[in-house]
Amino acid sequence: MKLHHIGKVVKDLDEARLSYEELFGLKVFGEPIVDPLQKVVVQFLSFGPESGLVIELISPISPESPVSKFLEQGGGLHHFCFEVDDIFKETEALKQKGALVLGKPLPGKGHGDRLTAWIYTPTKELIELVEKEK
Repeated sequence: MKLHHIGKVVKDLDEARLSYEELFGLKVFGEPIVDPLQKVVVQFLSFGPESGLVIELISPISPESPVSKFLEQGGGLHHFCFEVDDIFKETEALKQKGALVLGKPLPGKGHGDRLTAWIYTPTKELIELVEKEK
């Protein structure tokens, strides 16, 4: 398991992107991606391919988006995402450790349709898992 990215919910994707570019020198990679399943648009930023730090800016495109209520409460840091070899094995292992698995793994648009799963930990943290490319 390794850190894949940090997700942050924002009201205005362009404004947040500009802020990270101007303040910290982060660079956009790829175009914004619309995920119809989550009803969001996401944009990834990093210092470069070798930096190891990736930030995912997330903005809801519908009031029915799972992140809309979070944004109403101010938005901000939303989740950590970890890349795993076997998403089914990892979700089961986390479940055995008391985590709540929030549905079955599904293809994630923001991750090239690789399987993703959402976990709510016993310490009340939201975690996203994404399966490595095979």
